[in-house]
Parts: sequence; structure tokens; C-alpha cells
Amino acid sequence: MNMERLNSAINSLNISENDPDYATEINKLKEVEEQLLDRLQELEERKRNSSAVYDGSEYVRDDDVVEINAGGKIIAARRGTLCQLKGTRLEALFSGRWEKKLQRDGSGRIFLDVNGDCFQAIVDFLNEMTISSEEHPSEPPTMIDVGYKQVLMQYLELFGLRIPPQMPDSNIITQYSQVKLLHKWLNEEDGSSSSICGGGTSDVELSLIYHSSKENLSNENFHSRCANQGNTLIIIETTEGHIVGGYTNENWSSPDDPMSIGCWCKANKSFLFAIGFDMSSPCKMDLINADCKHAIYNCSQYGAAFGGGCAQCDLKVTGSRVYLNTGHIYECGKSEKLMDGHCYNINEMEVFRVSYVSGVPHTHQQHHQLRRSSKRKHVKRFSKETNRAINEKWATIRELEAELCSLEESFEDEELFITAFASGEGKELITLNVSGTIMVTKRSTLQVADDSVLARQFDDTKWTEQGCTNLRVKEWSPDEVSDWVANIAHIPDDVAALFIEHEVSGSELIALNEFGLKEIGVKRAGTICLLLDEISTLKKTASEDVVTLIEHSPYCFGKILDYLRLKRLHDEDFIDEPPLPTVCDNQKNRFEKVVRYYFPGDSSKLILG
Repeated sequence: MNMERLNSAINSLNISENDPDYATEINKLKEVEEQLLDRLQELEERKRNSSAVYDGSEYVRDDDVVEINAGGKIIAARRGTLCQLKGTRLEALFSGRWEKKLQRDGSGRIFLDVNGDCFQAIVDFLNEMTISSEEHPSEPPTMIDVGYKQVLMQYLELFGLRIPPQMPDSNIITQYSQVKLLHKWLNEEDGSSSSICGGGTSDVELSLIYHSSKENLSNENFHSRCANQGNTLIIIETTEGHIVGGYTNENWSSPDDPMSIGCWCKANKSFLFAIGFDMSSPCKMDLINADCKHAIYNCSQYGAAFGGGCAQCDLKVTGSRVYLNTGHIYECGKSEKLMDGHCYNINEMEVFRVSYVSGVPHTHQQHHQLRRSSKRKHVKRFSKETNRAINEKWATIRELEAELCSLEESFEDEELFITAFASGEGKELITLNVSGTIMVTKRSTLQVADDSVLARQFDDTKWTEQGCTNLRVKEWSPDEVSDWVANIAHIPDDVAALFIEHEVSGSELIALNEFGLKEIGVKRAGTICLLLDEISTLKKTASEDVVTLIEHSPYCFGKILDYLRLKRLHDEDFIDEPPLPTVCDNQKNRFEKVVRYYFPGDSSKLILG
């Protein structure tokens, strides 16, 4: 968490105030600040403890090369690259806190039951992040085949990743830091406190509906273009280069509706914002009272108007000018230039329709609720400068507590996610040779539909008959190791006895080198060479997975497997209900045949709908 904002707000409160209420307010601020820091410290302690309790590794480093078997596709990346997006499930997965709990394939690689190409797209995005700047962020993960776009979006939801916000249609908001900040403020009004690139796909969609450079800047044009559009965001650039605007969650009225013109309107999530105006940082100005009935003002004499109407408007647009007089219905801005009726000529004005889309990742506990202690009403009983400093600190505390709530929630979700999605025994992995294309999945994925041919093919009885033919050398006991050595031609019995004497296990056997053999007492050079050669052969045999041949189109079977993976994740409440597979036109008939083969009768409706 970034504590610089909090420290900056603290410094602004070094103001002398001879008022007992002032001391009470400051003490309350300090109390809440201490609670916030205690919670942060407690969270860090819980993370350290989980590493010890849940088989974490203290030896992980950012430069570790992590090898991943993503559904049969082998992918390698630096641990630091995979863990860039803090507070996400992806970061938790590769953090090292759960290192020994993760499911691995026969070669020791971390196994993820996902579409390999989709996971590669996510890794490509993370790789690009390492060479990108905040102003020039990496491109969002994409798929060359648009038919896999929905699958990719489901994995972004699963791993808690957010697509960086975009505002390509704006001529005013061109810096990425400003885009990110506006999206953050809009997400807050929708109840989401998670940050971009950590906690779900971007929740806000912005559609340009009014652009003054393309249309005449007039009150009439504003109302005709923006009336009855729902949530809207207004952005104004002054001729001096300052940026000001506002958001409302209520409709602007049409000039054709005489009943609404000249009326105030309650809009409890409205806010104003300003960038520039000699301020060190952008500021957001919330409603002083969310229940106020004067949030916006519909009047044919004005364009956009926020506040109490006429002289009491905090922001109003008249023709080509914008008037600012904050502090009446909305909080005071940080600059005198935002108060006292300052007037500015408009260089550009844009209005966006704001839509909120589902994209917050599923967690087994949802509680982004701020503690009552930080929900303080707007302070206005001291001097103007003191009120501003106190309210700024309360706003900072609310922001940091929202961020902390998100981190706490993501940590509590970790164990459930790792256990259900990324843990398990290697013997439960199924390797499929689909007409020459290797695919790897969990047996539980193939058993999503109990009455399907796939589920019966890999049920307990049949899979036990197939699976046990594969050697599980790492699980051998010292007696089994000794028996194996004794069966090697030309190995003396006394050498086999050494393996019993030193209680060499299966996992230790395949790790033995020349030095290790000498340490347990094998002396003859020829015997050592013979054992090393046999151990090398054993390693190869042990790592060979049982492969089941699937004589169907890799494209069609892959689509079925992708859907079954997503369906299992949905059944475990990690993602939304997955859409039915998107299949290209020239493969639809073949796809339906393959589906009906594995899912006969009514069971085919699971995938075909």
C-alpha cells in the first residue's frame, strides 16, 4: 500500500486551532489512522504465517524461472513477472506462499488446468508490462482467434486481473494516469474499491455522446445530445489548460420535457473533479450530503449544472463558459480558483455515457465495506483551510481503507482458490493425444457431466486400470528401492543392502549422483557407472505420462475441453456462468458430431444449448 498520500494529508494538518472540537477531530483522525496501520501490519503477519503453515517456501526469488504446464502447453516466465499485479489470485499463485501445495506434472512443472493459448496471452501481457510505462501501458491481453475471446475473459476474471482502462475517444484526457484516476473514481461510485490491474476486469465502459469540437458548443446542443442518457461523465478543458467536470447517476432532461426543465434533481452518487488549477494533485469533490435534492440542475438557460441552482451552482456551463463556485452542495476544491464564482472560457467539452459492466472476480466472501470509523461526514465547522485539510485526510483514509479491504479480501480468498484450482496429486492429471496434439487436464474436468462418455471413460475403475501402469518412483519405499537395485544385472547383493541400510527413498534415488552413491558406500567405479545409467533410464520412464489417444479434431475437442474447464470453475463459484463455445462456421457440423458422440441424447444440451 502507498502511504505517501496519508503522510501528505497529515502534513497539511499542522494548523493551529484554538477549539476543543478541533482536538477531538484530530484525535479521531489519529485513532483511525493507527487502526489502519495495525490492520496493515496484521495482514502482513498473516501472510508470513500462511507461508509456514501452508508449505510456502522462503527461498523463492523474483528471478526464479517458473515452468508452467498450462493444459499441455509449456510456458516459462520469471516469478517477478508473474507476480507484478499485487493482490490478485495470479500473484498469490506464484508468490511462493503455496509453493509446495501446487499441483505438478511428472516433470515437476506447476500444472494449471487452463487453455494454454489463453494463458500465454496473459503471460505476454505481463511480459510487456515489465517494459511499459504508466503513460504507455501494455496492450490488454488479446487472442488472434476471436472465438477464444470469451474464454480469455473468463480467465481474466478467474485470476482477478483488470484490463487497463481506455479513453481513446477523448481529446482532453490523454494521459494514462488521468484515465486511470477517472476510472477509479467511477468504480468507487459503483461500489468497487479494487484497483485497476488487480481485482476483476475494468468495470466501466465510456461511450462518447457529445463532443464540442464536432458540434456547436451550446446549451441546446448539450440537452438534445445528452438528455435521458443515464449515467454521464462531463469533461471540460479551459483555454488555460485546466480540466474540470462532473459525474451524475441521473438523467439530464430534454428541452422537450417542460415538466423537468428548471428542476433540481437528487443524484446521490454525483461528484465533481478538477485537474490543474495550481493544485499539486487532482481532486474529487463529493456531495456534502448524499441525500441532497439539488445534485444537478436542469435548466434551458444552462448546459450542465451541478448544485443548488442559479447563483448557488457549484459548476455550471453557460454557452462557451464554465463557472465554478464549489463548497455549496459539493465539497470545496483544493484551489481558490475552484471557488468564489471564477469563470473560464471553454476550449473543449466532452460528455460520455457511463455503463457499469460485471467484471469483479468471484470470491467466496464479498465484504468491501468500510469500517464505521472512517465514514465521517463532511467537516465544515472550522476555518476554511482547516476544513479542507481535515476533509482531505478523511478522504485519504477512506481511499486507503478501501484498498486495504480489497487486499484483506483477496488474502482470505487465497487458500480456497489454491486448494480448489491449483492443488492436487500428479496422478490425477490426464494426458490426451488428440490426433497428434497433446492436451493435459484434470480427471475431475472430464467428469463434469456424470452421464457423458468422457466421464465413464475416466471413472475410478477404468482410470485405475490405466493409471497404475505408470511408475510412481518418487513414492517408492526403501524396500522397493532395494528390490529395484537387486534386480539390476551385475549389481552385487551387498550394494542393494546399502540402499536399505541408508533408507534411500524413491525421490532420493532419482536425485542420486556419483558423489551421493559414494557417500552411501558404493566404491567400485564400474558399479557406480552402471547405477547412474540405470537411474537415468528410470527417471525418463518415471516421467512418462500415460497418454490416451483421442481420434477427433483437436479444434473441436479443444472447444469441448475449454468449456468443461470453465464449467467446473463456475460450479466451484470462481467465475460467472460460461457462454456456450463459439465455433467457426466451417467446423460447426463436425463440432456437433463430436459433442453428440461424447454427450449423447439430452446431455449434449450442456454444450450445444
